[in-house]
Amino acid sequence: MEESFKDREHQFEAKFAHDEELRFKIIAHRNKLFAAWAAGQIGAAAPAGYADTLLQFAFGRSASDLIHQALHDLQSHGVAITDGKLHKAFDQLTQQAEAEVMAAS
Repeated sequence: MEESFKDREHQFEAKFAHDEELRFKIIAHRNKLFAAWAAGQIGAAAPAGYADTLLQFAFGRSASDLIHQALHDLQSHGVAITDGKLHKAFDQLTQQAEAEVMAAS
């Protein structure tokens, strides 16, 4: 009986580890897609390596920090964008990242 509890515990731990790995991959992919999208919105006026800079900024920060930074950057480059449109793009890219990561797994 005790072995079945240990087996079950190991199964839960393995599932948790797998789920966390997927979550990490989805977030990393979403951030990459979002950074490229933001750079595309700025267009030719984007500084060289802007997408990489925004991606580095995202590391260890929350989604709201990333959105806020992108909004600031876009507005400072003269891109007329609303907070709502930015959130909508972010949500769409999150769904895209999830679909792509799940398809690759």
